[in-house]
Amino acid sequence: MRPLRSFRSVFITIVALAGIATAPRMSAAPEPVSCDTAAMPAQVREMLRNKFAGWRPKQLSDMSVEDQKSWLASPSGKFCPGIAIGHFENSKDLSYAVLLLHKSEPTHGYKIIVFSKQADGDIYTSNLLELSDSEPDSALVISKVAPGKFPDLETEKSVRTTLDGVIVESLEKGAVLYYWSESHCRRIIISD
Repeated sequence: MRPLRSFRSVFITIVALAGIATAPRMSAAPEPVSCDTAAMPAQVREMLRNKFAGWRPKQLSDMSVEDQKSWLASPSGKFCPGIAIGHFENSKDLSYAVLLLHKSEPTHGYKIIVFSKQADGDIYTSNLLELSDSEPDSALVISKVAPGKFPDLETEKSVRTTLDGVIVESLEKGAVLYYWSESHCRRIIISD
């Protein structure tokens, strides 16, 4: 009878190990979201270093724990909450939107800047979308949104965009869409 017992023991061990190998695993802590500017062209990085020397992109760590969880659970959660990259001004060239905080005092205001290539060359310019001297909300983030139809809560009409847009959002509170149309940046409130 020993061979049968031995076979049973091996069989039970194999089944148990197979169960452990296929059991659902606890999810690990989320990967840190990178706010590295390395993906930006050298000229944009140079402008950030020189023209906006006292500023830096907003990081996930600048957000409250609750706001971090909301951001990470959102469709944009795998991206930096302070950088959005998209075809904002034309379908050919990428533009770079950056939510900037003071390096030394992140609670002393913010700027949202878009860096875009000029139509007549390879030179980038910076355009200010928003500026505030007041303390930024921990939940303030920016992200790219694909072209589509968006409600304008002020006029109660809809806007159809043909290029990517920049969403400036205070998580779960309200959002503004910046979009380009006929070479002009326009702004609408899409949620409040």
